[in-house]
Amino acid sequence: MRLTQRNCCRANPEVQQPGYDRSGLSRGVLHVGLGAFHRAHQALYTEAAIRAGDRRWGIVGVSLREPRTPRTLAAQDFLYSVTECEGAAATTRIVGAVVQAWYAPHALEEVLGALADPGIAVVTCTVTEKGYCQHPSSADLDTQHPDIRHDLAHPNAPRSTLGVLAAGLRRRPAGAPLSIVCCDNMPTNGDTLRKLLAQYAALTQPALARRVRDDVAFPNTMVDRIVPAATPVSRRDAQRRLGLRDEAAIVCEAFTQWVIEDSFAGPRPAWEAGGALMTGDVRPFQAMKLQLLNGTHSAIAYAGQLSGLPTVAEAVDDPLVGAFTRGVMADLRATVQAPPGYDVAAYSEALLQRLRNAALDHRTAQIAADGTQKVPMRWLPALRASAGIERPWLERALSAWLHCLRSGRSDSGQALAFDDPGAPALAACLRGAHSDADAVGRALAHTPVFGSEPWPAPLADRLASHLSVLRLGGAAALLSS
Repeated sequence: MRLTQRNCCRANPEVQQPGYDRSGLSRGVLHVGLGAFHRAHQALYTEAAIRAGDRRWGIVGVSLREPRTPRTLAAQDFLYSVTECEGAAATTRIVGAVVQAWYAPHALEEVLGALADPGIAVVTCTVTEKGYCQHPSSADLDTQHPDIRHDLAHPNAPRSTLGVLAAGLRRRPAGAPLSIVCCDNMPTNGDTLRKLLAQYAALTQPALARRVRDDVAFPNTMVDRIVPAATPVSRRDAQRRLGLRDEAAIVCEAFTQWVIEDSFAGPRPAWEAGGALMTGDVRPFQAMKLQLLNGTHSAIAYAGQLSGLPTVAEAVDDPLVGAFTRGVMADLRATVQAPPGYDVAAYSEALLQRLRNAALDHRTAQIAADGTQKVPMRWLPALRASAGIERPWLERALSAWLHCLRSGRSDSGQALAFDDPGAPALAACLRGAHSDADAVGRALAHTPVFGSEPWPAPLADRLASHLSVLRLGGAAALLSS
């Protein structure tokens, strides 16, 4: 029996139900990027606001890239389940906050109409770092990105996040307040989205660019929850706990955090009901999480892939990769300014326990994707901030990533294929080198990733030495050196 509005009462008795009349929900939030992370994170905070009594905040979900999730949710009356795991303990809830879901290429008029609707006061986005078409090194709009070129030529038939937002804003009444909340892992993500959207709008309609800069709010945020991509095994386990067939089931960790800059243009859901923290300055929280969680995650991913360790939990429990993980954390911690009152060492220890959560089945290959977008945000600022001070474990992590791209194989000879549109160009630089030192020199000169500012020669020498160790002895030799 499938999860639907009619059948949700037949779920296992321990499952938490929405607990409110969904027919009374108005649509108030539009979300772009209807993946598992949003549905296990921001949607639950909105669900808490609705459960607290405010029925204005039904979510309209929009997928720009894949039709499966909107189609699946529609077949289930937009209901889905979230199972939160911590060790052997797990709790399951049915989420009712989503009231509509569209695949934008098949429902563009509906999407743009919703963006123009004054009843939609908040837009949230989770489209990953690459979804904003930002040039990794300049941090400006990548005007040569295929989606941006398409949208500039066809502004009324957009396919990029920026193009869709701009087209919707063009139709929106000028007096209708709107807050666009970026929930992706980028420093000052709200400020970044404002800049990119204004740059895009300036190329199509200067008045719209002024409106983006002056009238729309872009609060900065920090989001934190580990939500692995669903697998057949995780989905079966979630459905067993639910007691119904749920093709949109999500399994995630129990920990969740959302820190939001309190700078909205109009009304918003009372996300505090779900535990969100409203603050005047998100930047310390962003830096701590982006480097210590996301930066460490990437390091584990590349070391794990080279070592034949398919999940994060297996990698962290491996003696060599586990020690390497602690070392990377220590290197990153040295450059992080913690939020007031935060014990960063305690945060790091708690993070290690989260990474050891074997119930999540978080795949290292998933985290390894899009390295050319992630590395410039997660590792390179720490290396720049070190001003020549050696960060031995972070430098090993960077070398491991370069080695993955250069060799294309794990230490056992298994082919490595990461989903990363920017990787082929960097891999070509590495593979065209005649020595390890030349490979590093070519990589550091690859401005789309490493920028135009020169890197210290001692750092390049150490990276070349690490590449040599990797080439001759693999990850085990590097991590034990």
